[in-house]
This record gives sequence, C-alpha cells and structure tokens, in this order.
Amino acid sequence: MNKQYRPIIIWLIIICIMVFLMVMIGGITRLTDSGLSIVNWRPLMGSIPPLNETQWLEVFNSYKAFPEYQKINAGMSLSEFKQIFFWEYFHRLFGRLIGMVFFFPYLYFFLKKKLDKKLNLKLLVAFILGGSQGLLGWYMVKSGLVDRPDVSHFRLAAHLGLAFLIIGYISWIIFGLIQTEKMQLTRKPKIYKIIMIFLGLLSFQIIYGAFVAGLDAGIGYNTFPKMGRSWIPNVLFTYPSLIKDLLENNATVQFIHRIGGWSILLFSFVFIYLKKKLTNPFQRKSLTLLTGMIHLQFILGVVTIILSVPLHVALLHQLGACILLILTVNAMRKFKPIE
Repeated sequence: MNKQYRPIIIWLIIICIMVFLMVMIGGITRLTDSGLSIVNWRPLMGSIPPLNETQWLEVFNSYKAFPEYQKINAGMSLSEFKQIFFWEYFHRLFGRLIGMVFFFPYLYFFLKKKLDKKLNLKLLVAFILGGSQGLLGWYMVKSGLVDRPDVSHFRLAAHLGLAFLIIGYISWIIFGLIQTEKMQLTRKPKIYKIIMIFLGLLSFQIIYGAFVAGLDAGIGYNTFPKMGRSWIPNVLFTYPSLIKDLLENNATVQFIHRIGGWSILLFSFVFIYLKKKLTNPFQRKSLTLLTGMIHLQFILGVVTIILSVPLHVALLHQLGACILLILTVNAMRKFKPIE
C-alpha cells in the first residue's frame, strides 16, 4: 500500500462501510413497512425530528392524509407510528451523515493537494452518485404516496441498484489504491472478461432481488428446490403481456430470481476450474473468496425462501449480496493491470 494514499484509503473504507450499513438500514425500513412514514422531503430541516407532543401529532396527522394509513394502518396509535417513523428517519439521517463524512474529508484532501487529477475525478463521480441517491430515494417514496400504498418496485430496484453501484465503485477505487507492484500481477484478459460477465449476471440478480422485495414475491412458494409441487408452476407467464409478466407477476419474478441464483452457483465451479491454472497467490485467493461467498449466498437465499422471508435472514441475504459484489470487484482488480 502506498503510504501517500493510506489516509485516503482509510477514509474511503469508512465511506464504503457506511454505505454498506445504509443498505442494511434501508432493508430494515423496507421489511418493517416504515418507508412511507415521512411524507415530505426536507433535505436540511428534515434532520430535526419532532421534539414534543404537538410536533409528533402534526407529523402523524400528515401521515394520516396518505393512502398507507387510510388503506392499511387505519387506527394506528401514535406510539405505533413512532416505531415506523424511527426507521425511515434514521435511514434519512444516516444518508445525510454519509454525505458529511464524504464531503469534509474530501475538501481537506483537495485543499492539501493530496489528490491527483485522476483520483479527484473519480471522487467527484462518487460524490455525484451519492447526491443522486438522495434524490432517487425521495422519488421512490413519492410513488407510494399516491393511490397504491406501496413504493414502485421499479423505483425500489433503481434505488437499491444505485446503492450497490456506489459500493462497487468505491470498492474499485480502494482496491486500485491498495494494489501495489509487489503483487506482481500478470494480465489475464480472458479471466477478467469472465469475471465481467459474472458481474453482469450478479447485477441482474441484485435488481431482480429488489423486484422480489418490492413485490413481496418471496412470500409464496416457500419450498426448495421446487416451487410448490412443480419445477415450473403453471401460474408463470400467464399475464397478457410477456414484459408485464416478467416484471410484475410475483411467481415469475421469484422463478427468475431462483434461476439467477442457480446460474451464479454454476459460475462458482468455473472459478474453481480457473483457479487451478493460476500460480499467483493474490489471484488465487481472490477467486477462493469469491467462490466461498457464492456458496454462502446461495444457502442464505434458500433459507430466506424456506422460512418465508424472516427479517434477520433477509437482511443477511442482502448483506451477502453486498459482500459478493465487493469480492467480485476485488477479483476484477486482481486480473486487471495496475493503473
């Protein structure tokens, strides 16, 4: 590791961990149906929670004017409202904290001329992505404040997908700064391309995982390896439009997510085969870690389905997806020449 970049690397690792935690908090917010408890978006003043009974009643009354209360939570008490308010408020507050933890150290490194032009440009892109995430989060929440008391699973997938993109992008920067000539990595373009294909498949799987979460498609067909009594249930592809079926039919969405899981598992055996041909210990280790995490993530997915998506297991499955993405980025770095 270049000593010159050590403070920057530590800072970026902290940011990556915080975004990692943000994804977990977002998962809890989603799984506890807390995401629509705050019905307005105030980027600055919204960091101050209700401080007395009058303010709490004002916020609660605002919530009552929207479909989720009227159609699902009618009769909810103020104390019950405070529980769902907490997770959405904490989710937004933590997002603001990430912004500050990124901006002020960045400003320091920039003013102290610790950043070369290339690294500075990469960090500016990361900052733009982070800012866009806040806007996209509110765009997602707005979809649940109209007629249907639930957020659009398309917007949820976009919001989650961008979070994973940020984690992957910052990880790419970190591994690039950590990587040194001492590793003596040799270019392996074919393996690099294979990992890139795997990254595409993993990205697709993450998006469909968001569809499963947004549609509550994991609740139903809680058997494995079959879906109910069939490998291919007869309710698949029953919508008039194929596109609508692929994107909105709960059974089809779960089926595709399962196929994605099997496909990723098969990739692990490709990596095992490729590892046998390698001599570089850093490259071998990167594929070993990636393969092990694929197997663990597959098991977590199966358990999540069989147990009908309990909160703690679903969060572990989401956590596994984050780790799997980071290990994929790490493997990509190990087979790409040092910049």
